[in-house]
Amino acid sequence: MKMKNLLLISCMLTFSLAVSAQDILDVPPGVGTLNDAIATHKGDKIYRLQNGYNGYYVLSEIINNTGFELTIIGGGAPDADDPDPTMPPTLQTSGTGGAAFSMLFQVFEDITLKDIYFINATSDGVFNDHYFLQVDGNNVKVTIDNCILDPAGNPVYVTGNNASVFITNSLLNMLTNQTTSVNGPVNFFFNNQEYGLDTLFLENNTMIGLSTALFSDGNADVKTDFVWINHNTLMHHKAQIDWMTNVEKFYFTNNLLYDCHVIPYERAWVGGWDKYPAGVGAVSELLWSHASPSVKDDGEFIEWGFDKMTSFVANNIEFKNQQFLDNLDELYAWAENKGAPISMYFQPLVWTPDAPAYGINLDTALKYNPQASIYNSTEHPNWKATNNKYDINPTFTDHRIDSLSAIFAEWTLPAIKNDYFGAYYDGGTDFTSLNWYWDPDGNIGQNETWPLFDGSYTNSAAISFGLDGLPAGDLNWFPEKKALFEANKSAIYEHINALNTEKMNLTPINNIEEYAKKGIMVFPNPTAGQLTIHEDYDMLKIFSITGQVVKQFSGYS
Repeated sequence: MKMKNLLLISCMLTFSLAVSAQDILDVPPGVGTLNDAIATHKGDKIYRLQNGYNGYYVLSEIINNTGFELTIIGGGAPDADDPDPTMPPTLQTSGTGGAAFSMLFQVFEDITLKDIYFINATSDGVFNDHYFLQVDGNNVKVTIDNCILDPAGNPVYVTGNNASVFITNSLLNMLTNQTTSVNGPVNFFFNNQEYGLDTLFLENNTMIGLSTALFSDGNADVKTDFVWINHNTLMHHKAQIDWMTNVEKFYFTNNLLYDCHVIPYERAWVGGWDKYPAGVGAVSELLWSHASPSVKDDGEFIEWGFDKMTSFVANNIEFKNQQFLDNLDELYAWAENKGAPISMYFQPLVWTPDAPAYGINLDTALKYNPQASIYNSTEHPNWKATNNKYDINPTFTDHRIDSLSAIFAEWTLPAIKNDYFGAYYDGGTDFTSLNWYWDPDGNIGQNETWPLFDGSYTNSAAISFGLDGLPAGDLNWFPEKKALFEANKSAIYEHINALNTEKMNLTPINNIEEYAKKGIMVFPNPTAGQLTIHEDYDMLKIFSITGQVVKQFSGYS
């Protein structure tokens, strides 16, 4: 079958392209079968796992790809009598009675994972509270597409130089433990203090049950080159979205945040590493507290500052249910009654004059946050924040989401009192028995429910809220809208990259259903390096994220 004029492969600004045809090896289900296949063939094969409930794989050890690129995909034919053939294959850290490995993957070269259900826990529910994937190699590209991580633990930990991380069209559930209100591991931790991160690209993902900081570079004086967070749904999150302070180009657009940052921030924290005057700061969820005067870039210090950075925060919805706002009021009343000092507040995405101020005076917040005078200023045209709303309830189709929000709110208030005000709080720790995770199976080591989650919603304002006129959040819950996004992706990327704040009118496609059926097996996608294509085509055009044609091929079959 030939694909006529493939118009778009999402890719980064520059890359080298190689078209190759690795053999696909179908790996039989079982314990250690994937480990054995990789040990035998290393990077010579694309490893395909069997779809369906019976497509069940258990690791015998951590997968390590030292010296070779690794691609693992789903899509293998399910058993004829499989009880649920529509499920993707399952890859689990270990079985009943085993020990959860500290990670599933230790990565030294490029890795691509596609169409797989990962369980980062043992089958009897022993949770791995370390990492799903650790990147120790240099210049590594990680591609995770159309995967489920449930539980995810902490998805990605990077120590290597200049890593690029692409996560698209995936569902990540249970990215944390719930033992404390704010203390907990970072979900995406980029811990290289010399070279920093090359790329973080997150698009059309849903993440449920998030930890303290979603993204962090340890607030180091090191430059991250490019961060793209577009059309993601984030749900049930404790505190802080982003602790990355020196990002050269940052785009946070069209996202839906639902009951996120429900633990109010403590202004007393900001006397040290945030570089604010002690006790009076006003940190936002997307931190950037102060750009460093110099940062490490490829191991060498360079001059730095806000003028070297781009930040575009546009058309995001962040909604908190009223119970969480009531929690803050109750916390203030309780602290006053106990004689406990308190200076806690809810952070907006960024501080702008239209941001809601819960627990902090808006004038104070604007005065002590250096971003407040930078966003939307003539002096800094590359800093724009626009149309971020905090009062639009998406109204999810699945009402279990709101039931868990109510439990989460009930959990949150005593957790704050216990963790922040232990000297004043005598209510015990019974709140730890309140389970606010999305766990329809009742056992975090099982995947008996399929599909796992439904993130569709009905609010008409939210459905057309995006800068592109599409629904806020993960578009995979709206298939026709997702097809429209794919058909217009080049123009959408160009629009965002240009910091254009005007709402788009997308070009309609004649037959969304037919368009959605047209696909090509491209691994990895997006790409910043080698690309493998497993279909024939008459014409292939490769576009950059800005919509420019960077490579064109014809007649490959």
